Amino acid sequence: MTHVTQISAQVSVSAKQLLDEFSAVSGIKKSRIVEDALWFYVRARQELPESAIVPVRLVVSERGAATAERSLAQPPPATPALVRLMRTLDSADAE
Repeated sequence: MTHVTQISAQVSVSAKQLLDEFSAVSGIKKSRIVEDALWFYVRARQELPESAIVPVRLVVSERGAATAERSLAQPPPATPALVRLMRTLDSADAE
């Protein structure tokens, strides 16, 4: 017989909603979804380099957010390296 145990975790309302909705639509039990997600997450963190992990949340300061907003509103000119890269990609798409 498979040994099981119960865990408890506090999650955001939106994460709980996501779990509930996915379980209802897919027919997969919530406990299976949580166990699979835990296995995938932990194995990925063990096997992949840190640079390959994309954070779920990005926290920026007020100053950082203002800087990002300015950059989006008035993007800096493309560097020569970026122009070369984009031309390379354009020619690859044409083939």
